[in-house]
Amino acid sequence: RLYRRGETSPVEVVKAHLERCDRLNPVLNAYRLLLPDSAMQAAGAMENLFRAGVDLGPLQGVPVSVKDLIRVRGTFTTAGSRVLLQEPPDQEDARVVRWLRAAGAVIIGKTNLHEFATGDPDPAGPFGLVQNPRRVGFHPGSSSSGAGAAAAAGLGVVAIGTDTGGSIRIPAYLCGIAGLKPTTGKMDMEGILPLSPTLDTVGPLARRVSDIAAVLAVWGEEGRGWKGSGTAHLPDSLAQSIRGWRIGVPAGEYFNQLHPPVAEAYEHTLGILQDLGCQLVEFEPRGIEGMNELCTFIIQAEASDYHERYRDREHLYGANFRERIFPGREIKAVTYLAARRRQLELQEEWLKLAEGFNLLVTPAGPVVAPPHGMSTIEMGGSPVPFRTLLSRFTRPFNLLGWPALSILNGITEEGLPTGIQISGPPQSEGNILILGHQLER
Repeated sequence: RLYRRGETSPVEVVKAHLERCDRLNPVLNAYRLLLPDSAMQAAGAMENLFRAGVDLGPLQGVPVSVKDLIRVRGTFTTAGSRVLLQEPPDQEDARVVRWLRAAGAVIIGKTNLHEFATGDPDPAGPFGLVQNPRRVGFHPGSSSSGAGAAAAAGLGVVAIGTDTGGSIRIPAYLCGIAGLKPTTGKMDMEGILPLSPTLDTVGPLARRVSDIAAVLAVWGEEGRGWKGSGTAHLPDSLAQSIRGWRIGVPAGEYFNQLHPPVAEAYEHTLGILQDLGCQLVEFEPRGIEGMNELCTFIIQAEASDYHERYRDREHLYGANFRERIFPGREIKAVTYLAARRRQLELQEEWLKLAEGFNLLVTPAGPVVAPPHGMSTIEMGGSPVPFRTLLSRFTRPFNLLGWPALSILNGITEEGLPTGIQISGPPQSEGNILILGHQLER
């Protein structure tokens, strides 16, 4: 709106963001690479289009970052790994980057990540640890950690990340912003290095749900982004009433093992939903206990298959990647196929379950961000690996293929965010954004 009224310009805004990156990125390490020259050229082009009366939509002149797993023409895509440091520069943009450029977005840089999106921070990695902008020295989330930190710290308006087991939603909740994993298979993944093609998807992180909606509106336009239905499932307005909506709330222990600040914020959110006129419906999350293991089998098998091409560089992988992925080389075909069959069974069961409600609301995660270097957290009197806790509530929706949004719902006394996750059956992004916007308000 400010651009259209001539009250500021893309050149001013992109320059301000790049200056902020110069000031804060040395502390946060959110970006692996900044692109000041091409970003300023693109900003100038978008400013000229505004002056000429050409309006490309809500992302025109808006600074956007992309995870360094996504190809950007003329840059080196490293995936955060020494394995790719000698690869030639990208010859083409990934399709998602082409759509962003066509919508007028200004690509200002590529964000840091964990090696090949495996989800563990590695202090021995080639580009170092990303810091949480809410509290430096603390964990910023899973593999899209640079994207989460960049969006939270104002180092860009929108960050594009990928999500295989929660790598958009976990940085969103640990850094206190919004992050959406769209319906699996809805976004074109061409030009994005895979972790697990069955579970991978790409999506936006931003400080507001309305910014997430703007990105999806652009991606959903004819010929861009979404496969198939385009904008059919996006709301005309986020300010729609949710009175009378049936909201599924999981029963049982799986989603209720929470640290006290997370539990308190979650209960507060459920109270807000009731105040907004929603009906809370308890449901039993079928098969939930085995979903994490199913995801692990699928990821390990598919990632091991992809990385066969780099056998000659095996010594360059980090220890975390080896530990998490290479066991997939020993998974038998019958084990992998059984996991895929069980995945399909669960998808059918949960679709029937979804007939009883509009959307689900769960915590985004059971704990707040821990300090860097902490590998276990006490839950129920026992130490639990933090990597397991991080994706405890997010991985099921990768397995199901459902869209899911994480948003901020509280801040602890120590300044660390808590989050909730809003999910629903495939193609329910529109309703998810409406509910997220109402809760955010």
